[in-house]
Amino acid sequence: MLVRKGLKNPRIVIDFLLPVVLLLFPLGLRAQALGSAAMSSFPADTREIAYTNLAQLRNSPNYAQIRQQLLNQQLRYFQDFLRSMGLNPEADADEVALGWRGEAAGATGFFGMAAGRFHPDLIQKYFSTNKLPVRQYDGSDLYAFGSGADPTDTYFTFLDSGTAAFGHLPDLKALLDVRAGSAKALGANTAFSGWEAELEGTAAQWGILNGKAASNLAAGWLADVKKPSGDLAAFMSPVQAILYSVDWESNFYAHVAVVCQDAKSAQTFSNLLTLLQNVSQQQSAATAGSASAPPGVNSLLQNAQVQQDGSRVVLDLSGSAQALSQIIHPGSAG
Repeated sequence: MLVRKGLKNPRIVIDFLLPVVLLLFPLGLRAQALGSAAMSSFPADTREIAYTNLAQLRNSPNYAQIRQQLLNQQLRYFQDFLRSMGLNPEADADEVALGWRGEAAGATGFFGMAAGRFHPDLIQKYFSTNKLPVRQYDGSDLYAFGSGADPTDTYFTFLDSGTAAFGHLPDLKALLDVRAGSAKALGANTAFSGWEAELEGTAAQWGILNGKAASNLAAGWLADVKKPSGDLAAFMSPVQAILYSVDWESNFYAHVAVVCQDAKSAQTFSNLLTLLQNVSQQQSAATAGSASAPPGVNSLLQNAQVQQDGSRVVLDLSGSAQALSQIIHPGSAG
């Protein structure tokens, strides 16, 4: 996985789960409390939030497959780094909440919070003994994974013995400012708060994209559709948010709700999805048995159950872990 500037092609769940896992320490199973805690800690300009109950995922029969997709060479290195401090970075993590601020001033990538039983004393001792870079900000020690001079370095800190926060420096500082009361929290957004309350407790993984991030993701699904004349962005502008939840009990089942401006725009988007399904089915029939058969988002959406519910378009999806990777970030190899 990776850390990227901006979010022209939003990647919610698959891209950024493991960076968080690798910051965690052993802990016991908890309820989904971190989602609501993130709402009172994440900056108001947060565009995307993704919640994961890692303890529940580890009990999935597909966990080995999920883990294989999430862990890359860079994160293996990070894992070894934490193990060198006597920590167990992947054993029993419970909850993770990730956020992205899009093109907000100073935003550079993902940030978030993790819940568990941490050992701040071990981190402090290791960094002190090895003279590794530590910054102070508003009374908090920020530990760097890297030189501490690179703007892409990830920092982490401990909010208390059971909660850690992490991210690139501008994003982590923004989170700490919210907790200190000097900046507005995401929870002040009543629409976002309502979506979070709707999703909390529904699945091991769920997330929200709003505004441009949601429009960009939805546009990626429709990239291969022979659309009417005009800019696809114009068709996507009524998309206000995308809500999703994922159940991994058998391969995966995903419930996705595209929140549109009104019922009319929802009908337009539903019609475009139906067109995409027809195009995908035609492509599959034309390339059956060949190596050029359409992968990822097309093969997944062609069998999706799509229905309009007022100002929402609801999709019920099921398939493999690789297919889920494509629906979350279409156009990528995962």
